[in-house]
Amino acid sequence: MSTQEIIRELTKLDRDELAQIDMKLHELLEEKIRTGGRSWGEALLEVAGTVEGLPPDYAENHDHYLHGLPRR
Repeated sequence: MSTQEIIRELTKLDRDELAQIDMKLHELLEEKIRTGGRSWGEALLEVAGTVEGLPPDYAENHDHYLHGLPRR
């Protein structure tokens, strides 16, 4: 499965499922860092700009969309 296919599937998950994915990704990335793999930033750069269909202000207001905080 490609990165883009995984990202498309992620959009189908609810908040709790995404939180579980987030925790697992952090665990996997920390393990990679400890064992000489990529850093968190390097992993993010791999998927940067690949998600489609997000609101145009998502980058600025991601806390609003993810956690319900007020928009900036």
